[in-house]
Amino acid sequence: MIDKSLFEFAGVRWRMGLLALLSLLQALCIAGQAHGLARGLVEIWKLHAVSTLVGPAIEFLAFYAVRHLCDVAKQHISSRYGTLVAGQIRPRLQHKIFRLGPQALASRGTGSTVTMLIDGLDQVRHYIEILLPKMTDMMLISPVILVAVWWQDWVSGLILLLMYPLIIFFMVILGLAARDRSNRQYAQFNILNTKFVDSILGLPTLKMLGVDKEYEGEIYSVSERFRKRTMDVLKVAMTSTFALDWFTTLGIAIMAVFLGLRLVNGTMPLFPAMFALIMAPDYFLPVRQFGDNYHATLDGKNALHDIMGFIASPETPQDGDTQWDGWKADSELRLEDVDFAYPEGSRPQGEDAAQTVAGHSVAMNAVEQQREGDDAKGSKGPNGSQRHRRGSAGKGAPQGVDEAGKAPATQPDALHHISMDFKGYGKIAVIGKSGAGKSTLINLLAGFNVPHAGSIELDGHHLEHFNVETWQRHISYIPQTPYIFSGTIADNIRFYVEDASDGAVKAAAHEAGLDEWLSQLGDGLDTLIGEGNRGISGGQAQRIALARVLLDKSREVLLFDEPTAHLDIETEYDLKQTLLPIMEHHLVILATHRLHWLENVDQVLVLEKGRVAESGSPKQLIGAGGPLDRLMDEMGGNQIDRYLD
Repeated sequence: MIDKSLFEFAGVRWRMGLLALLSLLQALCIAGQAHGLARGLVEIWKLHAVSTLVGPAIEFLAFYAVRHLCDVAKQHISSRYGTLVAGQIRPRLQHKIFRLGPQALASRGTGSTVTMLIDGLDQVRHYIEILLPKMTDMMLISPVILVAVWWQDWVSGLILLLMYPLIIFFMVILGLAARDRSNRQYAQFNILNTKFVDSILGLPTLKMLGVDKEYEGEIYSVSERFRKRTMDVLKVAMTSTFALDWFTTLGIAIMAVFLGLRLVNGTMPLFPAMFALIMAPDYFLPVRQFGDNYHATLDGKNALHDIMGFIASPETPQDGDTQWDGWKADSELRLEDVDFAYPEGSRPQGEDAAQTVAGHSVAMNAVEQQREGDDAKGSKGPNGSQRHRRGSAGKGAPQGVDEAGKAPATQPDALHHISMDFKGYGKIAVIGKSGAGKSTLINLLAGFNVPHAGSIELDGHHLEHFNVETWQRHISYIPQTPYIFSGTIADNIRFYVEDASDGAVKAAAHEAGLDEWLSQLGDGLDTLIGEGNRGISGGQAQRIALARVLLDKSREVLLFDEPTAHLDIETEYDLKQTLLPIMEHHLVILATHRLHWLENVDQVLVLEKGRVAESGSPKQLIGAGGPLDRLMDEMGGNQIDRYLD
């Protein structure tokens, strides 16, 4: 029940010490409360005057009040500390996700990551709130009560002592079974979240391809597995609770029988018998509560283990030593024979990392299922939709994990022998089919993906990778779906420059083409957007991302990953007119499959299966009968003349 990583957090030991003192005081109050109640019952049994009950009643009420005040204090301490720990973890977790980049999301799954950030932190907080006070109660209250009962009647104390290991034994046996089932249930929960969130993100593409109904079976299959495993956990939890209650009742009953026989025989006074009988339920109560709450906190323990494991996952150390002043008109970036392969089991299936995060691979997976035909047929899901019988290693599993928890074989290179040479300002389009490596290359240039071979030279500096502080200080990375956090529009625009003035923010919003939209909002730049606030369209989100770039003039390198992929034609055209002036006097590397960009770029880089198939200016490549022409024919963009004007 206790995760060792819990002791890594600041302040845990002195808080546990404080909780231990309160538990010890509470144990003494339980004994005092039982002493007063037993005295009162003895006075009543002896038919003494009512006035003799005043002392026992005051004793009982005083200890009763202090006992419950201790309980309130323990809950307050553990609750505040749980909130504090969750607050300590959140920025570390967010920083880790930021440092690892899109590859981590693609490998782990969007739904699983969202669950870890939102539900996971709440479960950790709940876990700490319950665990710390229950643990100190079990360690201190039961031993103090045992000593008090033994002091009054050693026979009753011996019975309690002998029953305790039996309860612990069954609690451990059932707890281990519950832990194993809960671990599987938690893993299935992550799979379900990943599948559901990615399906929601990919729903427009699914509907466009006409396979949304067929994909319904995948959701049904994963949710059924989750339901069954949840029921398994509940069965074990209920069995465990029944066993604890049964042995507790048995122990109290055995003690009551011995006490009754000795009272009838006249070999034992009434007061110690009443005192022992009153104390017996409180003796077993901490271990019962610990056992009951064990099942309630398993998710929290799993979440904490998952979060701390993710935070401890290796990342490439950032290069903070290389000094570079930014991209200028005479700057040069050269890549020679650069190779990159995703770690074992982490390569997105069928798509690049950012596209997987966006849910597009969900649609491609659905198309694959439809093409598989009879070979992939299984039982029918709800509404008669096709339900494929697949292990969680299929499209419903988190990337890189199969049903047995094993990683697949080593992935081939996602990028192989990439050689490029960029000089000065210019616009470079990275073109290729889905899965060709466009987003992988952009993520490599942003520093998220680290090459394992090749050489990189930036203005005379030899780099091992692009996770370089000065390089990242001068680039802007704009993905397909820019992150919009909960806050005002102005706060979102200040993403890179938190202390920017209102005038600078307004000017950036104007250059990004936000004026017309802002004029329709009552609060203008102070309008709240993001989670729980006003919703915005994809085009508006992209314009906010552009305003971020415009606000920070020091970022001369712009990396775009399909910036107009999910926009309608009209919005895409308007956004393009805004983008083109911004691209001037920058090095722009644009990953896209939209052929209309060819008439506006200086250089084209065509990727095929992670390799550079050809590169050059549009006029050099179009009409030469090479890979770009074949790609244009396949994508319906074979009106060559318009690109040669």
